[in-house]
Amino acid sequence: MSADSVIQPPSGDQLPPAGNERLAFDAVDTFDITARLEASGLSDRTVAKRHGATDVFAYAQSLVHVRNTVHLPQEPDGWLTGDALFEAVRRALVLILGAVLGGLTATVMTGNTKEVLAAGISAWVVGQSVSGIVWAHANTGQLRRGIAHGAGATILVTAALACYMVVSLLFPPHDATMAGLIMAWCWYSCIVSMLVILGRARYLLVILAVAVAAVSLTLMLGHGAATAIVLAVAILVMAAVTLALAFHLRDLREPYFPGRADWRAACAPAIQAACLAAALSMALIRLPDWEGTALIVATVVAAAATDPALVLMRQRLMWSSRRTPLLRNAARNAWMVTMGMSAAIVLISASVSTLVVLFLVGYATVTITVIAAAAFSSLATTSTTLSAFGLPLGGVVFAGAAPLSAAAWILVGNLPGILLAVTFLIAGIAVLLARVADPRAYA
Repeated sequence: MSADSVIQPPSGDQLPPAGNERLAFDAVDTFDITARLEASGLSDRTVAKRHGATDVFAYAQSLVHVRNTVHLPQEPDGWLTGDALFEAVRRALVLILGAVLGGLTATVMTGNTKEVLAAGISAWVVGQSVSGIVWAHANTGQLRRGIAHGAGATILVTAALACYMVVSLLFPPHDATMAGLIMAWCWYSCIVSMLVILGRARYLLVILAVAVAAVSLTLMLGHGAATAIVLAVAILVMAAVTLALAFHLRDLREPYFPGRADWRAACAPAIQAACLAAALSMALIRLPDWEGTALIVATVVAAAATDPALVLMRQRLMWSSRRTPLLRNAARNAWMVTMGMSAAIVLISASVSTLVVLFLVGYATVTITVIAAAAFSSLATTSTTLSAFGLPLGGVVFAGAAPLSAAAWILVGNLPGILLAVTFLIAGIAVLLARVADPRAYA
């Protein structure tokens, strides 16, 4: 800073700004503007020659007046923006419809519920892994490279599963149907995950809505060729989503082979999904068949509700932090919003499981199923939220708490399992509240 820049300028008319107003928009004071002007190359001689100011500080003082008269774009009055919420709702519907279509197709292909569960869990873990690879690049502004590496990882995983299916066909003791089901479901999960990240949820929603309607109508009518029709619809859906991704890949000039950093990025979401899937599988051992179905439905609905809830939470937190001058008040508002959204997801999961059990079984003794659904949804939501707010390791830790609680529930009893789950839940909420208390976590 020049030696005479601290002298107060004389009073007079406002100096012409000459196009430097942008430097003053978010400045703290006149000294901040002066530092920015000098950093941009202006000196006392330059401003005196170009703008008629006595020094840089006098010119900065004129920009303060200009800044006060500029009308900046106003923020919306409400905290809710529809575009992001509607996109999140579309993603949630894509998840639900995809699970319904996959479940109906798998049921037609095989009557073994263990094979259906194994295929679903495999698709869950692999799909989350590919999403982790894509998001690792997308968060650094390299979405195209992330899609290319995600596609390469998908091809590698599919090739490995295809080899497993060939081995199953050659050696009779192995079940080729399960191998083919896992391969198809993993391929679908990876492709849809990348299309969702690319913002193609609307296209996927239309495709899946038509497919689920066609498959449901075919099964309800009991058509003689129902198996062939369902399989044909599933193949058409896979072809449609594959072509949609191929359309995005056609102009990419990025390497497709994933590197070491990609596999590291895939580890956290893969472990998180594997832990939650293990907890769900262990809970199904304890519950009767129909109550197990209710738990799966409640889990899918809770997972789908988490995405819009996170969007609402982030929007509310950002809106509140901008209107609260004190960090203490901002933290209090963040805690209230976080607790409210988490409680809403748990309530939705418990309500859905109760309704499904009452519809399928028709009796009111559903306490165990409701508690299991609420506990699992709480831990899963806490884990997902921690990952969404920049704590992937915390997401993995509290996802690992879910199978530990399920094991205690099965081996020791209801009360120890519930107490352990509640303990982990309280610890997870404490970590989450500490995270959202800092506005930088959701800025």
